[in-house]
Amino acid sequence: MTAHSFLGVLRSRWYYLAGGGVVLALLVVALLPPAIEVEIAVVDRGDVRATIVDEGRTRMREVYVVSAPVTGRLLRVAVEPGDLVERNDGLARMTRGVTGFLDPRSDSEARAVVGAAEARLRAATAERELADLEDARMQKLATARLIAEATRDTAAARRRAAIASEAAAVAELRRARSALLAAGLDEGLDDGRKASTTQITLRAPVAGTVLAVPQKSEASVAAGTPVVVLGDPTRIDVVAEFLSQDAVRVQPGDRAFIENWGERELGRGPVNARVERVEPVARTKVSALGIEEQRSRIVFELIEPVPAPLRAHDYRVDARIVTTEADAAVRVPLGALWRQGEAWRVFVVEQGRARLRAVTLGPQDDNYRAITEGLEQGERVVVFPTAAVTDGIRVREIPR
Repeated sequence: MTAHSFLGVLRSRWYYLAGGGVVLALLVVALLPPAIEVEIAVVDRGDVRATIVDEGRTRMREVYVVSAPVTGRLLRVAVEPGDLVERNDGLARMTRGVTGFLDPRSDSEARAVVGAAEARLRAATAERELADLEDARMQKLATARLIAEATRDTAAARRRAAIASEAAAVAELRRARSALLAAGLDEGLDDGRKASTTQITLRAPVAGTVLAVPQKSEASVAAGTPVVVLGDPTRIDVVAEFLSQDAVRVQPGDRAFIENWGERELGRGPVNARVERVEPVARTKVSALGIEEQRSRIVFELIEPVPAPLRAHDYRVDARIVTTEADAAVRVPLGALWRQGEAWRVFVVEQGRARLRAVTLGPQDDNYRAITEGLEQGERVVVFPTAAVTDGIRVREIPR
C-alpha cells in the first residue's frame, strides 16, 4: 500500500469518527430533559423600608367649646360648620333665663307677699326714725347731766335694733320681689308683665373654623350647655390606633408618612410626619370580624406644611411608620426567597442552570427584601420557583 492510499484511508476514518461524534452529541442532547421556563429577576440596589400601617384620623390640636355662661334662652345661632371666625367675633346671643310664668293664684300670692314685705319695711322705717329722734334727745340730756348714763345707753341700743330691723325688712322685700322678677314680671306695672331684655353675646375665644353647632335653634339652655365648637386649622395632628404588639416597636421620633388622604387625585405624595407620642395604655377594640384586639394610640406630628384638604377634624387617613430601613441595599423581590429549615435561600441562574444559594436577610418592605450576604448586584435569580426547580437544573427565562 502506497503512502497516498494509506492517507486516504485514514482520512475517511476520521470522517466517520467525526460524523459518529456529531450523531452521538445530538442523541445526548435529545435525551436530556428540557430546560424549565422560569421567571427571572435581576438583583439591584435600592432603599428598603420596613413599615407598619394602620388607619388614623386627623385632629385639630386646639379645639374650643363655647358654652352658655348662664341659664337662659339661646337665640338662633347664625354661624354654620365650616365658617371662619376671628377672635371676639359674635357667635350667638342669649337672654338671661326666667323660671316661667306664674299662674293667677301664685301670682296673687307673690304680690301679697310683696305687699306685706313693703308694709313691714314701712313699719321698720318708722321705728328706726323714732329711735333716731329718741337717741338724739337722750344724747342732749346726757350731755346736760339730766339723765343717767344707763338711760342713754338704752336709747342707743334701741336705735341700733331699729336699724337692723329696717335692713331685715329691706332684704325680705327683695326676696319677695324675686318671685315676680324671676318670672319676667315687674310688680310695679298694672298689667303685671314686662319681658326681660338683658342679652349676652357669646364670642369666639380665638380665630378658627366652626366645627359643630350642637344647639342651632332657639331654646332654653342650662349654664354649661355647648353652643359652638371651634378648632384651630393651623395645628393638625394625626391620631391612629395600632395593635399593641406593633406599638411596642415604635419610639417617639420615628419617621412616618400620612397616606390615602386624596394625594393621588391631587398629584401629590404622602405627607412627611414623625411619631410624637406613644400612649402607654391599650384599649380593647372589636374588629370588623368580631375579634377583640388590644390597640394603643399613637400621635403623629406633621413636619411639612399641612395641605389644605388635611386642615380638617376627624378625616380618615393611613399612618405608615418606618420601623427599620436600609439605604441603597442589595435587594431581591420577595417572591425569589424561600425557606429551607431555618435558612433562607434563592436560586441563582448561572450559565443556564439554577444554583441553590443561602442568603442573609435584612429589612423588608411590601415588594423587596434587603440581602446583607449571599448575593451581588447584577446577579439573576428565579422568582416564584416551583417544585420542579432544583439545584443544577437547566432553566430558561419566560419570554415577555
